[in-house]
Amino acid sequence: MDWTLATFLLCAGGVTLGALLQAATGLGAGLVVVPWLALVSYHLVPGPVIMASLVLSTLMTVRGRRQIDYRGMPLLLAGLVTGSALAIALLVRLPFDRLGVVFGALVLVAVGLSLRAPEIRPNRAGLFGIGTLSGAMGTAAGVGAPVLALLYQHRSGPELRATLALLYLVSSLMMLALLHFAGRFGLAEIVSGFYLVPGFILGYLLSPRLAGLIDRGYARPAVLVLATVSALVLIGRGLAA
Repeated sequence: MDWTLATFLLCAGGVTLGALLQAATGLGAGLVVVPWLALVSYHLVPGPVIMASLVLSTLMTVRGRRQIDYRGMPLLLAGLVTGSALAIALLVRLPFDRLGVVFGALVLVAVGLSLRAPEIRPNRAGLFGIGTLSGAMGTAAGVGAPVLALLYQHRSGPELRATLALLYLVSSLMMLALLHFAGRFGLAEIVSGFYLVPGFILGYLLSPRLAGLIDRGYARPAVLVLATVSALVLIGRGLAA
């Protein structure tokens, strides 16, 4: 795509807002950034935005490295790989708009269950399943965070953000590799990704004040609200197509 100053500023505005939300709550970048960039150009989703978000995930992982919860992470990562591979196969046969309705509905079910259950404590199969769903959603649409966030919604703000950031970092690298082998991530997408990086950095730098507010006991409500809105956006986009 052709990058002009107006295009860059338009993209940077949406990316900054999404990155601010992500750095403060642990999720939200996909909710804001993906629909915003899709309005500018479908060529910016999912490869370029996943690549650019690596900067944010790395900064958040380094900052919260002492709060990361590694329990169950190997199974989650195995599921993320599986889900990403399935998404690549599905994208060849089905348009994302149809997948978005399915993904959104599953997230709403997960939100409903989390409201009734005091805490989600999945077994090994459950962890793998959560990772698979998140990987599929992330690779197909760049919106894989809500499922993982629901798993960690009862953790403290710093632990939630740091653990999710590491999962995003590793899974994003996997997704980019799979997208590349599927012919959906090449030089053009890399160039576009670099144009999106400044917005992610700016959002991160602006996040500490909002993060401090979230840490006063609002981490779980923020996760549930953002996950619900993410699901509704996915469903709405699918039905409107």
